[in-house]
Amino acid sequence: MFLILVVGSLVTFLTKSREQARMSALLTSLIVLIMSILMFFEYRTSGGLETFTELYDWVPSIGIGYHVAVDGLSLPMVLLTTITSFLCTVYAWGEKVRSNQFFAFILFIELALIGVFVSLDFFMFFIFWEFVLLPMFFLIGIWGGPRKDYAAIKFLIYTHVSSGFILLGIFAIYYFNIMAGNAPTFDIPTLLSAYPTLELTSFWKNFIFAAFLFGFLVKMPAVPFHTWLPDAHVEAPTVGSILLAGVLLKMGGYGLFRFLIPMMPNTSVNFVYIIAIFGLISILYAPIAAFMQPDIKKLIAFSSIGHMGFISLGVAASIAAGGETSRIFAASGAMFQLFAHGIVTAVLFGSAGVIDHHAGTRIIANLGGLAKRMPKFAVLMIIGFLASIGFPGTIAFIAEFSILAGSYPQLPLFVVLALPCIPITVMYHLYAFQRAMLGPYNQSLGEIGDATHYELLALAVWVVIIFALGLHPAPIYDMMESASTNLIMALPPGGIG
Repeated sequence: MFLILVVGSLVTFLTKSREQARMSALLTSLIVLIMSILMFFEYRTSGGLETFTELYDWVPSIGIGYHVAVDGLSLPMVLLTTITSFLCTVYAWGEKVRSNQFFAFILFIELALIGVFVSLDFFMFFIFWEFVLLPMFFLIGIWGGPRKDYAAIKFLIYTHVSSGFILLGIFAIYYFNIMAGNAPTFDIPTLLSAYPTLELTSFWKNFIFAAFLFGFLVKMPAVPFHTWLPDAHVEAPTVGSILLAGVLLKMGGYGLFRFLIPMMPNTSVNFVYIIAIFGLISILYAPIAAFMQPDIKKLIAFSSIGHMGFISLGVAASIAAGGETSRIFAASGAMFQLFAHGIVTAVLFGSAGVIDHHAGTRIIANLGGLAKRMPKFAVLMIIGFLASIGFPGTIAFIAEFSILAGSYPQLPLFVVLALPCIPITVMYHLYAFQRAMLGPYNQSLGEIGDATHYELLALAVWVVIIFALGLHPAPIYDMMESASTNLIMALPPGGIG
C-alpha cells in the first residue's frame, strides 16, 4: 500500500497534462481503496491483528524498527482515509491549476495519514505525523483563498509546535525505559507495556502525559487551541478542507486512544477531568461561535470543533471511575465518532465548496433560493446537515448517542451541561440551510446551474455511507467496540478515580 502510494504520487507529480494527472491519482487512490476494503473484510473474517503485522529491524542499534499493523481502531481509520482520498479525487476532477501537483499532494496526504494510523514504532509514527503537515501546507498555500499565506503559516506553526511536545514525550519514555535497564526501542507496544513498571516521579509521569495530551488536543483541535482551524478551513481549497476535517483532525483523537488511555493508570486522576473539561468547553463554545459566522464554510469549521469535543468527553468517561459496560459504551461511541464525523464533515465542506464554485460566494446573507437552481445538490446538502445535527438514522446519531449514554454514569454533570448544545446546533444548521438554499432566489448571483456530475457523485457516495452505517453500524462499530473493550479491560477494574 505504501509502495503504491509513493509510486502513484510521484507519477502524478511528473505528469504533463491535467488528464494524465487526474487519471493517475484516480487509479492510485482506487487501488488503495480496494486494498483497504479487502483488508477490512479479511480482518472481519479472521479477526487477527497478526494477519496484517509487519515487523523488521531498521536501525537496531538505537531500537528503531519498521513495525506496522492494524486493529479495530486503526483499520477503520485507514478505510476512512482511503474513502475520503478517493472521493476527493473525484470531487476535484475539474481542477485546472497545476493539476499534477494538486492531485499528487492528495496522494501524499493519504500516504502520510495511513502511515500515522498503522505505525507501531514511535519513530515511524512521528515521521508520518510530521509529513502530513507539508502537503496540506502547500494545498492551502498554493490553491487557497486571499489570505492563504497567513492561514498556511499559522496551520504549520500551531501543528508543528504541538508536535514538538509529542516528541518530548516520546524521548522521555525512550530515555526512562533505557534507564530502567531495558533494551533501547521505539516499539510502541513494548514501551506502553513497560511504561507502568518504570520508576518515575510524579512530575515526570504528569509531564509525559501532559506533553502527549497537549499535542493531541491542538491537532483535534480543542478550545482554546483551535484558532488555527477556522483560518485554515476558510482559506483552504475545498478538497483541503475535506481532508483536514475529515481525516487530519482525527489524528488527535486517534492519539488519545492509542497512547493516552494505556498510559492513564500511571498518571494523576486529575487528567480525567482535564480531558472532560476541554471536551465540554469545545462542545459548548463551538455552536455559539458557529451561529455568529457570516461565511458558511467558517460556520462548518466551528461545528467540527464541537463534534470533536464529544470525542474528548467520551475518552474521559471511558477512563473515569465506573462500570466497565458504560465505559466501553463511551469509548466505542467516541471511536465511532472519529469515523462518523469524517464522513459527515466531507458532505458539509463539499457542499460549501459547491456553493462557492457555482454561486461565487460563501457569505450566507448573499445567498438565497439556491435549491431552485440546484435541486439535486440541495437534497444531498440537507442530508449532510441533518446528519451533522445527529438526526436518527444517520451515522452521527449512533456515535453521539453512544458517547452521551456511555458517559452519563461516570460524568453525569458534564453530560447534562453538554445538552444545551443540541438545540443550538440544530438552529444554526437549519438557519444556514434556510438562508442559503430556500426562499426567493437572489438574482444578483446570476444564472447558475446544479452541481457538476463529479461533485454530485462524490457527495452522493458520502450520503449513502451516512445512511448505510446509520441504519446498520455494526461493520465498523463492532470492530471499534472490540478495540474499546481491549483498552478498557487493560485498565484497573472500576476505572481511574
